[in-house]
Amino acid sequence: MGLYRRFARSKKGMSTIFGALFFVILILMGFNVMLWGFVQLDAYNSVITKMGQRDQQAVSENIVPTNSTCNLSCQSGSGTLFVWVNNLGGSAVSIASVYLFNVNSTGICRPTPCVLTPVSGTGNIPVGSVNFPIKVQGIAIGSNSYHIVLASTRGRLFSLYYPWRFNSLTINNNGGGGQFVTNIGPLAIFFDTKSFNYTQGTQTVSQSAFCMPASTPVILYLRVANTDTNNTVTLLTQTGLQAQAYGVNGFGQFSHAWIEADNTINPSTNFAYVYPSATDYVLQPAGPNGPNPSSFAIVKIGATGPGSTGAVSFGNSNTSWITFIGLYYLYKGQAQGQTIPFMDFVTNAPNCIQ
Repeated sequence: MGLYRRFARSKKGMSTIFGALFFVILILMGFNVMLWGFVQLDAYNSVITKMGQRDQQAVSENIVPTNSTCNLSCQSGSGTLFVWVNNLGGSAVSIASVYLFNVNSTGICRPTPCVLTPVSGTGNIPVGSVNFPIKVQGIAIGSNSYHIVLASTRGRLFSLYYPWRFNSLTINNNGGGGQFVTNIGPLAIFFDTKSFNYTQGTQTVSQSAFCMPASTPVILYLRVANTDTNNTVTLLTQTGLQAQAYGVNGFGQFSHAWIEADNTINPSTNFAYVYPSATDYVLQPAGPNGPNPSSFAIVKIGATGPGSTGAVSFGNSNTSWITFIGLYYLYKGQAQGQTIPFMDFVTNAPNCIQ
């Protein structure tokens, strides 16, 4: 009987112990739920960060095709199609697939494109590469013309043509000059002696801008074309130019100018270009064999600011100028800006050769 009484009295203390244990379990469960939430939030933020980095790397890809070549054995299927590119972006680029669209009415790769893979190692383009050859084998392209699309592993697309479409015979109405062209996104920019020009005073006929007078107001002419076969490109008022003189400090070191209306002729007759009230520079899509006449534009540059008039001058005589041209435009409904770097001219007219 005494043992039973002691056991009954001991049960009164057990309730306190079980209650404390239950309270501790509740705290641990809450802590585990909170810890699980922190882990999930950290994993989510990690995924968002990786996605942002991937998007940033994709946007930084800037592959500029410079040529496409194919010899007779390539045309019969036993040789190699070369796609020559420059990597002007901030990261290495890997080309996963090469799409060939036959733009002729007969032949292979139409209406469905041929999908090929670059030869081992030739699809990996290091940063800063110039005239890097992407090699494609195993297809008899014959004498047909092709729209070539390079697809990177990050989902970016870069377009060009075979045979190479851009030469002075196409853009200068059978004029002379060389095959100087730079591709940025959907645009091709030409730099032969008939495509980069200027006017001064009341001139109505432009002349080559690779040698210009110093301290004289000029209007610059720049020839561009839309190479995209499906979408228009509309230049915006922020399109402009910055030139820096070599070895010059202080006043006159830089010159700036912005786009003007296409009916601008010279420093005495120039007009502001204001989007969207103006439609001067709406470049129509290219045709299956390259840009059409409506795909081209001669961009006039000389304004003192976006949406303004004016003319630009370069104040140091007998000086070389390194020039950056920034093209800001609408493409597929989105604003996009890209820069043409390292174009050069001299202010020493008429003594252009020394």
